[in-house]
Amino acid sequence: MNSSQYNSKISGKKGLMTPLMAVLTLTILLVVGPTSMTLSVYAQGNTANQAIGQAQSSTQLGVCVSGTGTLISCNNLNAQNQANSGNNALAQSGDNGGSGGGDNLANQAIGQAQSSNQNALCVSGTGTFVSCNNLNAQNQQNTGNNALSQQGGSGKGGNKATQGIGQSQSSNQNSGVVSGGNTQGSGNNVNTQNQQNSGNNAAAQSGGSGKGGNSASQGIGQSQSSNQNSGVVSGGNTQGSGNNVNTQNQQNSGNNAAAQSGGSGKGGNSASQGIGQSQSSNQNAQCVSGGNTAGSCNNVNNQNQANTGNNAAAQSGGSGKGGNKATQGIGQSQSSNQNAQCVSGGNVADSCNNTSTQTQSNSGNNAVGQQGGSGKGGNSASQGIGQSQSSNQNAQCVAGGSLSNSCSNKNTQSQTNTGNNAAAQSGGSGKGGNSASQGIGQSQSSNQNAQCVSGKDAIVSCDNENFQNQVNSGSNVLGQQ
Repeated sequence: MNSSQYNSKISGKKGLMTPLMAVLTLTILLVVGPTSMTLSVYAQGNTANQAIGQAQSSTQLGVCVSGTGTLISCNNLNAQNQANSGNNALAQSGDNGGSGGGDNLANQAIGQAQSSNQNALCVSGTGTFVSCNNLNAQNQQNTGNNALSQQGGSGKGGNKATQGIGQSQSSNQNSGVVSGGNTQGSGNNVNTQNQQNSGNNAAAQSGGSGKGGNSASQGIGQSQSSNQNSGVVSGGNTQGSGNNVNTQNQQNSGNNAAAQSGGSGKGGNSASQGIGQSQSSNQNAQCVSGGNTAGSCNNVNNQNQANTGNNAAAQSGGSGKGGNKATQGIGQSQSSNQNAQCVSGGNVADSCNNTSTQTQSNSGNNAVGQQGGSGKGGNSASQGIGQSQSSNQNAQCVAGGSLSNSCSNKNTQSQTNTGNNAAAQSGGSGKGGNSASQGIGQSQSSNQNAQCVSGKDAIVSCDNENFQNQVNSGSNVLGQQ
């Protein structure tokens, strides 16, 4: 495969994230209105909506205005924890005689959402000490499953199932410190976000022997976002202030599993499965000191994603006019933007450094087995595994004195994939053949800019270091008959 073919194929896999977002949107909608959900049984088929939702929101505002000094004041501390081990389980049987013409419909969702907004402002006539710091810790753990069994749809309609597990965390931190004197240990933002999911989406569907086939949409999504802004203005020295630290961790071992039998009339089976992990971090730090600046306005970002979950689909049917369709995707995405600026009348030491570490590990597989399509329609399978990392770092230092260990950018990106795309297709003996698209893509980008202006010496400053590593042992495996 030449370079243009490879790039075109990988670009096509970015579209696999679209069904993930659709599933996550449905998850949020189900979580928002759990009290309005009902379980109804009609003559034309069964309808069920099931949701488990946990939501936490925190807003903190601290403002300190002091004619003299500010000591251990206007700090914001937030800790949020969510744990779910509950399951959504459903069995539907109906419309076996075909007189009703309806299908079975099921929507199942498990959602966890946390949001935090912290704002701290300190204005001191003299010094500011250990004040206006923001600290946020968010933790989510889910072991609950979505499990579904559907039988019916032998009339005009098939079975439809939508299953989603979503974890979402967002943090916004803003700190501002204005001191007539020295600033120490103030205006720092620290954020820690952790997500762990071992829950599964499992669906078994039998039916659709009339005009309609089976349809299953399954998604597992983890999303984390962090925005940190710190500004420190000191008439004197600035020490240990205006630093932004962000740590994000995502771990998923949950699977999407679908087994479909039916579609022997006019409709085939359709399955869309996605596992997505997304992390974003924006950090901005600015220090203006009349004296010296030490250990201040540094940005540190650590992002880690690990997925061992699989997308697995088994489809049998489509012997009439319709074949089987399967779309499977595993995606990991990380983005980091860091900006640091230091302006000091004296010396600048160990300040305005940007450090970003991004790690992605995937051992999950996309696996599909399709049998059918002996009439006019064949089987179609699209499978993709994608890993993406981006980092932007900007540092600027202006010092009336010396520069030491400041305004350096360091970026480390690592991607490891051992997941496979595997498809086995049998059918297409009529007018339609089998179609399969498989792709594995890894992408890394880094932009670094450093600028130093010093009235005296510049020692170990304004260095740009970038380390990028990609390892893939995953395979694209296909068998067609």
